[in-house]
Amino acid sequence: MPARWHNSGAVPRPSLFERSAAWFGVAGFATSFFLFAPAAICAEEKNGSPRTEDILKKTIERAKWSEERKFEAKYTYTQRGTLEELDSSENVKKREERVSQVFPIDGQPYARLILKDGKPLSDKEERVEQERERKFREGLAERRRKRAQGKREDTELELNEELVSKYQFDLTGRERVNGRPAFVLSFQPKSADLPVKRKLDRLLNKLSGKVWIDEQDYEISRADLHLAENVSAWGGMLASVRKFLFHLEQTKVDEAVWLPSFVDGYIDGRILIRSLHMRLKQQNCDFRRIETEVGLANTSKR
Repeated sequence: MPARWHNSGAVPRPSLFERSAAWFGVAGFATSFFLFAPAAICAEEKNGSPRTEDILKKTIERAKWSEERKFEAKYTYTQRGTLEELDSSENVKKREERVSQVFPIDGQPYARLILKDGKPLSDKEERVEQERERKFREGLAERRRKRAQGKREDTELELNEELVSKYQFDLTGRERVNGRPAFVLSFQPKSADLPVKRKLDRLLNKLSGKVWIDEQDYEISRADLHLAENVSAWGGMLASVRKFLFHLEQTKVDEAVWLPSFVDGYIDGRILIRSLHMRLKQQNCDFRRIETEVGLANTSKR
């Protein structure tokens, strides 16, 4: 999952993946501050474990350090995704499978669709994909203009003291993740009445869950998120989310780099009159370090 999620742009008659991108993308925002954890040894409590406040401080420092180095802009990988649209009894109404090649565009990861339901794209699907990529690039250009003016996207999330201050974190134990020891941190909102300064806060203010921090590299190896209560906008008239689950796993792909390797998400909600009752799974593999974005973009074109 990227540290910053970006909507790749709407296209006519959106697919299941595109219809759900907004909400699962919010999960990407919500988990961005779990993607990089402390790289240095923290002060220890009497039991030999780092203090929770020290872990959080180092997490913020590590996130800033990682953002400066743009790790995700230096890798390409294959992404296999499955999205299922569910009925009220949790039965699958529609299933869509996609294989994409993820590579950076202007420093941001973009998933270029290669196969859909096991087949190469049709001419029409190719045109839709080209339009989606064009809108993605336009969105990045607009974002750069806003940043130059000192503005921030309403859906952009940064790991900082303001974000961390929303939650009560507790170091609850140690477990192994893929054979590696990890600290386990649980978290929940500090208050039931946290301030809402932008739309994204409606979701962030209701999140609870756990994160597993690798003891050797102090990177997040696993994260589980869920809504502590229902979330709605404008009294439920615009949107509502009854249930939201999100599971993230990361893998070490290089000496100092961890990247998302698995995502499992579930949402039961609504945007206007459109139902959002879906289950998403994504598996990332074949990570390769790249030298330049230009060279990769040229070789990735079909």
